[in-house]
Amino acid sequence: MLVLGLESSCDDCSAAVVEETPAGPVLRSLVRESQDAIHGPFGGVVPELAAREHLLQARAVMAGALAQAGIGLADLDRIAVTQGPGLVGSLLATFSASKAVAWRQHIPWVGVHHLLGHLNAARFVAPDLPFPALVLLVSGGHTHLYLAKDWTSLQLLQKTRDDAAGEAFDKTARMLNLGYPGGPLVDACAQTALKGAERFTPPKFRDGKASWSFSGLKTGVKLRIERNPRLAEAGPADPEVQALCLALQEAIATWLLKPVPEWAESQGAQSLVISGGVACNSRLRTDAATLAARIGLVLAIPEPRLCTDNGAMIAAAGALLEPEVNPWSQNADADLKLGA
Repeated sequence: MLVLGLESSCDDCSAAVVEETPAGPVLRSLVRESQDAIHGPFGGVVPELAAREHLLQARAVMAGALAQAGIGLADLDRIAVTQGPGLVGSLLATFSASKAVAWRQHIPWVGVHHLLGHLNAARFVAPDLPFPALVLLVSGGHTHLYLAKDWTSLQLLQKTRDDAAGEAFDKTARMLNLGYPGGPLVDACAQTALKGAERFTPPKFRDGKASWSFSGLKTGVKLRIERNPRLAEAGPADPEVQALCLALQEAIATWLLKPVPEWAESQGAQSLVISGGVACNSRLRTDAATLAARIGLVLAIPEPRLCTDNGAMIAAAGALLEPEVNPWSQNADADLKLGA
C-alpha cells in the first residue's frame, strides 16, 4: 500500500510517500520546506505568515514527494493528512489540498491526529515495538506522556502545566541571541561546554501530582542573564554561555525522564518511545538510552528528520487508520482531541 502523507500543522510544510509492508513502513520519499528564515526575525512562529507560506508550498511538496518516489497520483492507495491540532490557517493548507486531490482522483482519504503521527514515526525504527509503551511526545508546543497499547491509541498520563520544553529552548536561544529555532543551537552550544553552570531548581507541585513545568525554567534563565547582562551578546563561543546552555539542557532532559521509571512500573510498560522536535536533543537521547537500559525498556527514538514535523509520520499513521467514508464533511480542527 502506497500512502501520501501531508503535514502543515505549524511552520513546516512536508509531504512523504510511505509504502506499508508486512515488515513495517518503508520511506519512499520525504520533502520538507522549512520556514525558519521567515519566522527567525520574530523569534517564533507568526501564524498568518505561516499559513500564507503553506499555500505557496503545498503543491510543490506534494509534487516533489511523488517525483522522488517515482510514482504518480494514480499509484496511490491512500492520502493521509494532519487534521489537528495546530494553527488552523496552517492546517487548512494541506488539509484542503489533500481533500481536493482525493476527490478528483477517487483516492481514499484519512485525517490524522498530529500526536498520533509522532507516535508512528517510531515505526520506522521499531516496527515490532512491544506494547504497552510509554510515549514521551515533546516539542515546542507539546510536552505529554502517554500510554500506548498499540500504534493507534494514546492515553494521557501526564503533561506540562504551562510551557512546553521546546519553548524553553527557543526562548533561551532568543535571550542569548543565538538564533532560531533554539533547540539545535542550544544543543550545539552545550556540547562545547567544559562544565555546566549552577543547576536549575526543579519545580515542585503542592498537590503532589505527576507533572512538568517549564515556565519557571525560562524565568531562571532570564534572571541569570539579568545578573550578567553581557551573556546576551557574548555569543556561542563564550564559556559562560556554553555553561548556561549545558545547565539548561541537563535540566530539561533530567526533568523529562524523571517520571518514566515510576510510570513504567505502574503501567507494566515494555518500551519507551520519544518523539517530537525535542527528541532530536543529544542529551535527551543519551540519557534516555541509559535509563531504558537500566530499567529494562525497549527504546525507540526516530532519526532526527522524523522527530520534527514531517509527512512520513502522518503517512505511517494513516496507513493503520480506516479511511473516512465521507471525508468531504471533515474539517481541520486546531484543538483536535485524541479519539475525536
